[in-house]
Amino acid sequence: MRKRVIYELFIGLLALMISIMLVLELMIVLPKEVLLSFYYIDLIVWIIFVIDYFGKFLLSKYKTTFVLENIIDFFSIIPMKTYLIVFRLLDFAILINSSQIIKIVLILRLVVLILKFKNKIKEAVRINRFNYVLILTTLVIVISAVVISLLEKMSFGDALWWCFVTFTTVGYGDVLLTTSLGRVVAVILMVVGIGFIGITTSTIAMKIINGERRKIKNNFKRELIETVKYKLDNFDDLSEGDIDDIYKTLKALKK
Repeated sequence: MRKRVIYELFIGLLALMISIMLVLELMIVLPKEVLLSFYYIDLIVWIIFVIDYFGKFLLSKYKTTFVLENIIDFFSIIPMKTYLIVFRLLDFAILINSSQIIKIVLILRLVVLILKFKNKIKEAVRINRFNYVLILTTLVIVISAVVISLLEKMSFGDALWWCFVTFTTVGYGDVLLTTSLGRVVAVILMVVGIGFIGITTSTIAMKIINGERRKIKNNFKRELIETVKYKLDNFDDLSEGDIDDIYKTLKALKK
């Protein structure tokens, strides 16, 4: 069970990584070297998605049910060229130019990948919310640092420092952003930071409350056992009703 959850989380994080790459492609004019790196990363991830989908498909007993329940996974393995061919066949090229078609295809793929990411991590978050929120938060900070370093032309170290300070809502003001997209990243970091603080606070509170509950439960259990021991030490004085009560108590403790 745990291995499956970790595997699904891994697939989800790959979807998130490609989503971020698509956002960068849509919003920033990237150098050819970066675009080439993105292409190879995208290709490797696509191969992993294809193996994942068809591997599960072959192992599933109910093929039709599997396909219907994994529509998003199916769309995530459709190559971009297929989308472009469909747009051309539908004569969309008459209404909009090719560069706009490519942008629409990228946005469609981005939506599919975000949905895939959401589907893959929901069970992991349900099982151990705080641990996975911590992982995702770390990823958000690091990825934001990469984006800021590209946008604001600063070193990765400075960008990481700025992202951490902004995330914690301290905001020293020692670095001023000059790009609109950089400010959008700042807003996202602040919102995520506030959410993370809220989740951390609630998690700590629940740990304390659950700890107190366990302590009370254990104390109550010990008291019952001591009572049973005391009665058994005076076994000759017990009535049939007392013995029946002891039996019911021990049976309840065993559950």
